[in-house]
Amino acid sequence: MPEGWELEGAIGRCPVMAAASARLVVIGITGMVFLMTPAPLCAQGNGRFTPPGLTRKAATTSPHVPAPPNEAARAGRRLQTFGSWIDTANVNAPGEAWMWVSTSYWRSPSLREINAPAMGLSVGIAPRAQVGVSLPYYFLTDRSGFTSHGFGASYVMTKFAAVQNHRVNISASPTLEILSWTAPGSRRVNLVLPLSAQTYAGVLRMYGSSGYFSRGSVFGSGAVDWPVRNHLTFTTSLAHSYSVVSDPTSDTLGISRHRTDASGGVYVGAGDALVLFASVGRTLSPTTQTSGRLSLTGGLSINVSGPAANTPRVP
Repeated sequence: MPEGWELEGAIGRCPVMAAASARLVVIGITGMVFLMTPAPLCAQGNGRFTPPGLTRKAATTSPHVPAPPNEAARAGRRLQTFGSWIDTANVNAPGEAWMWVSTSYWRSPSLREINAPAMGLSVGIAPRAQVGVSLPYYFLTDRSGFTSHGFGASYVMTKFAAVQNHRVNISASPTLEILSWTAPGSRRVNLVLPLSAQTYAGVLRMYGSSGYFSRGSVFGSGAVDWPVRNHLTFTTSLAHSYSVVSDPTSDTLGISRHRTDASGGVYVGAGDALVLFASVGRTLSPTTQTSGRLSLTGGLSINVSGPAANTPRVP
């Protein structure tokens, strides 16, 4: 599922450093802008629920390259990859377990990918800690008709609540990323280091994540959940990812060093143990042959064990 080279040599060392600093500022603002609005402390306990399947550690190992990864490896070149991640600061209660199953579709002018099924599980193991795993099965087709399929990027996740039951809550989610492919200069196993925060403004829940992928990407993301009626919530998100690794091959191919994506969705709670969700999104910039023109996701989350720490909100 994932994100130019405007800092080129003729610009000079100082402008390059200034532009890079500006990019880092944009990433930080994107990840935290939703967290600045004051919210009353009592709003923290209202139990707004976000299904793990929708805002699940939405790490992306983008197939957004001009050729499938295995073709890139055969050609001996390393292509730009990006990662983004968005999550709330909520942590499962001890013994609480959620399982999610989803299907997603993504396309650009050069690639089409379907993840079906994608599955995941998160389990609370301590008052402020949970573990989880996610695994998708992908089908990828490029414009030449080349197709490939198999298990995609998988994640073994931990999550620790640093601050809970405050106006702004904070959590950290150190995670292992296991890619389904490798290419020269890349590793199959990588680290993801996200920091997430959330707060409330009236009925709105606002949250965001910022962090680092060890394969060479920093990111910032933010989202707003709006409960419009009993068990029905709309959500919208914005994510920005930037490659911190210089890649002359991607430069030659015109692959941008940054990516901004937006999405909107809805989730419906069917009791305290089942949530249905769907979302639609696309890449806002840059608009290239590798940009995502359409992304669709749908699925369900099920509480399979233990009392839910974040039950559906009842107005």
